[in-house]
Amino acid sequence: MKAYIDGIRKVKDKYGIKVICTGDMDLVGTMERNWIERCCEQVGDGMRVYLPLWMKDREECLDAMLEEGFEIMFSCVKSPFFDGSWINRTLDLDALNEMKGMVERGLTEDQVARGIKPLDLCGERGEYHTMCVNGPLYRTRVDVAVNDEPMREDIKNGTNWKGNIHNAEHIWTISPK
Repeated sequence: MKAYIDGIRKVKDKYGIKVICTGDMDLVGTMERNWIERCCEQVGDGMRVYLPLWMKDREECLDAMLEEGFEIMFSCVKSPFFDGSWINRTLDLDALNEMKGMVERGLTEDQVARGIKPLDLCGERGEYHTMCVNGPLYRTRVDVAVNDEPMREDIKNGTNWKGNIHNAEHIWTISPK
């Protein structure tokens, strides 16, 4: 938490920022309050967080981003829901429909026994991370120089992160050039 508090304080002091906006949608794991909100309180001096997506419907949010023309790419994905083929892939209607299918199929008995949580469509349990590289608010597209082959990390006995997607055995990320 200290690194976040120090970073927020630095941004506040250097740029006069008084409000941080995040895309957080829900509590993660055993948290009782939003993490960044707690960090801003520790910074003090009126530092606040704005959470425009808090408790919003996941599917509605994703549909709105696609309808508005945002270009979003997957930058990190984790098993058991994803594999390396999702890295550098665009989050488009086809990808969204595939993810909806994963949700509809549910978990296997083995996954439930290992404590894996169902897929959150917006990746709020850390199932995936994305980068927005273009959209209506951008002057130009952000070019991201990455290799075709993603980096892969294999984790013996799974991640077992409290409240996250327990026991992700593989993590794939973009591989910068």
